[in-house]
Amino acid sequence: MDIFVIISQTLLYLCFSVLTGSFILLLVPSNYRPDLKISKVLLLIPSLALPVFAFFPVLDLTLYIAPRLGLFESLKIVLTTYTVGTAWDFTLLGSILLVLLIALAKSTEKRTFAFLGILLTSGLIITVAWSSHASTMDPILGIISDFIHLAAVSVWVGILLIIGWCSLNQKNWLEFLSWFSTVAIGCLVATALSGLFLMDILVEGYIDSWMVSYGQGLLIKHLFLLPLVFYALVNGFIVKYKLTKDDSFNPIPWIRGEGFILFVIFAITAFFSQQSPPHGHYKTSEAVSPLFRFFHSDIIDAGSTIGFVVNSSTVSFFFLSILCLGLIGLSFFKKAPILLTFLFSCLFVMSLYIMFMVTVVIR
Repeated sequence: MDIFVIISQTLLYLCFSVLTGSFILLLVPSNYRPDLKISKVLLLIPSLALPVFAFFPVLDLTLYIAPRLGLFESLKIVLTTYTVGTAWDFTLLGSILLVLLIALAKSTEKRTFAFLGILLTSGLIITVAWSSHASTMDPILGIISDFIHLAAVSVWVGILLIIGWCSLNQKNWLEFLSWFSTVAIGCLVATALSGLFLMDILVEGYIDSWMVSYGQGLLIKHLFLLPLVFYALVNGFIVKYKLTKDDSFNPIPWIRGEGFILFVIFAITAFFSQQSPPHGHYKTSEAVSPLFRFFHSDIIDAGSTIGFVVNSSTVSFFFLSILCLGLIGLSFFKKAPILLTFLFSCLFVMSLYIMFMVTVVIR
């Protein structure tokens, strides 16, 4: 069941991104963005899918307690007494209102429609933040931090996805970059700050948490932020420079590349968000992540901590990561296929990850 929950949460984040990006771009004046084709179907599909994907954690909990109480009684209890169930009730209500708004709208081009769509989508993001691990540990700061985190990433990746896949041309691209670069920086700052608050709530010792799956997910997610920042700098500065010199330059592949990286981060977030946050006496041999165990077979107990020792393997993988970063840059100037660039990005992250793992020692 866990794999279905992970997939559903990844697709849930994708739905939020599509809706958020669409409504924001519909609010932006047409002379500040390329021409777009955003159909009702594109908006209806994620609106209908949201309560379905959000239901999987509810179903997971229901199936967990069903052997004792029965399926229907368990479902009733989860939906009426558990936070994850109550939050889903509001998710369902908000989704119904959003579907009605889209279905009954005469035109998706009107500002009022887009504004109401943003409000409803924001409300739905709040319901998901309400059901998160962070909200159970700190109801106020947890919900606020999780909402800002998910909303900021949804704005960032949503705009990238819609621009990357729904643009009809490259019209007004410089005008688009002039405001989107600021939005992307704002989203990055908001994501980083809210992420720090969430880590403070959920994680006792960031470095030591690498021993368990939740910490491994955090590390990999943070490493993927590095190529993401590289893509953002390329789109914000180098692409803008190339467009001023060459009108025929096509920036869309790099927008799609940035969107790919963000989607990978979504998938990683969905994976580790289903793991138990490292709190209390979590450091036991049984709780150690299989990924961490692959590199370290030491006996781990409650007193174990992580230290670092630089060795030849550390240096080797560091230079390999630099090489991969250079290949990412070279692929841009050589106009290589975006999938190749994405592969180099994954190799860059893998090299850094292995570098950290071979540098770690258990104390």
